[in-house]
Amino acid sequence: MKFSWLSANVSIAISLLVSTCVLHAETTINLHELEALPDKASENLSELMELPVGIHRIEPKSESINRILIAIHDANSQGFEWILPLQTIDDEHTDSYFLRWNPFECPSNSHEEVRKQLMSLLESDEEVSKVTLVGHGLGGVYLSQFVRDWRSLVSIDAHVIAAPLQGTIGVFNEKECGEILPKRLPPTIRYFQWRIKPSLHAEFKELSEDPQVVDLDGSLVISMPEMIAGESVDHTHALEIVATRISAEHLQTIESSTPAETNPDSSE
Repeated sequence: MKFSWLSANVSIAISLLVSTCVLHAETTINLHELEALPDKASENLSELMELPVGIHRIEPKSESINRILIAIHDANSQGFEWILPLQTIDDEHTDSYFLRWNPFECPSNSHEEVRKQLMSLLESDEEVSKVTLVGHGLGGVYLSQFVRDWRSLVSIDAHVIAAPLQGTIGVFNEKECGEILPKRLPPTIRYFQWRIKPSLHAEFKELSEDPQVVDLDGSLVISMPEMIAGESVDHTHALEIVATRISAEHLQTIESSTPAETNPDSSE
């Protein structure tokens, strides 16, 4: 199963390849001062995607927090699609970060450093009791391999959205990158698969099989409808919908259910 995911801008690729994944603890951009781009056809990049590789704090440190939120972008992301969802999920008790990663390398190349940085964040604030990770597209693949080796007792909610988990052989060479998906989820990980209709994705609809479909013991699958509130739930809109679900009582219903396929209420 082959994909054409890695057709990102060459100049961006060069800058990524000479970068290292480090923690940027000082706020260089403020999430709540960013504006989403109204013209989705624009080739410009948001300030989020102009950040160097690493974990970036994207808001001033909150006075009292109990959660860390980390967003992991898709391979060809412009960054604008993240602004509204992150503003939706974020609250006064959340510190939000953006993980800028290199899609031209195996995810595992930066995992050890990212894990160390996340542990450092957790150790610096003992009030944090939960980490929410949101991976979009190939960011969901990155996230899946990251949680595979998570050993901390701090719980993680891992949300993978429209992620080609089944198609990792066509994206990353598993002989070089190692295993992508965890064989079994650690007890501290709650793993949510948010799937869109393949027909609404430019890459997925060309494939004989839906690359989102994997059997991962202990995960919860949420199959999103084609339309919500009169709008197609495509790759980008799915990120917005999931953001509202993470922040709403709807997620509490999902959390209390058994790992089985769930359909969000399409009337919302």
